[in-house]
Amino acid sequence: MFDDIRDSITRNIRDIKIWVTNIPEDRNYDDGRATSYGLFFVYIYGVYEATVRQIISKTITELNNSAAVVDQCSYGLYSLLFSPEYDSIYGVGNDHKWEKRWAISDKLQQNPPIHISECLFPTDGKNIRYEQLESLKKSFGIEDNVLPRNEIRGYISEMVDNRNYIAHGDVLPKEVGRKYTKSELLQRCEYISEVCTYLCDSYESYIINKKYIRQQQTAG
Repeated sequence: MFDDIRDSITRNIRDIKIWVTNIPEDRNYDDGRATSYGLFFVYIYGVYEATVRQIISKTITELNNSAAVVDQCSYGLYSLLFSPEYDSIYGVGNDHKWEKRWAISDKLQQNPPIHISECLFPTDGKNIRYEQLESLKKSFGIEDNVLPRNEIRGYISEMVDNRNYIAHGDVLPKEVGRKYTKSELLQRCEYISEVCTYLCDSYESYIINKKYIRQQQTAG
């Protein structure tokens, strides 16, 4: 179901590895090499963020196509199911606040099929670190671990920090790049590939196994 995203991960990580491998080792190219090593973090963050956004978009599309209705869904998904209603409460005066609350009650009573805006990306809008991945997971009611291994969290922070240093002009790419070797960058390709593949597998399992459906309680 998510095979197109999985193929994209493989292809993009392969392209980054080829690019890193082909960076010249000539001593006369020291600054150029360091600059390229620094820009690696801009490159790989772009692949990582694009992948996460594709996964979330695909998940929302599959939910909308599921034909499930609101009262079948896990309560963890309600933050997305009622996103328009929650948003409409903000900024309204006393004259309309109860109308907005009634809209939530009406939706529960009408029990329509799932419809989530495909533009939604439920985070605080910042670069995608562990906290943003956790926000995404919680918004869908997914109970899987945020990451495949806790130690990878530090590599995500490193990637985002280095990307931001360069993108915001705080540090030159060559200054970032001088801290790394080619083998260390190739190793980081593996870590980010592992994260992207894990997220793809986790959200695909969520859809295939219908983990968005609330488990019915049986009478004791």
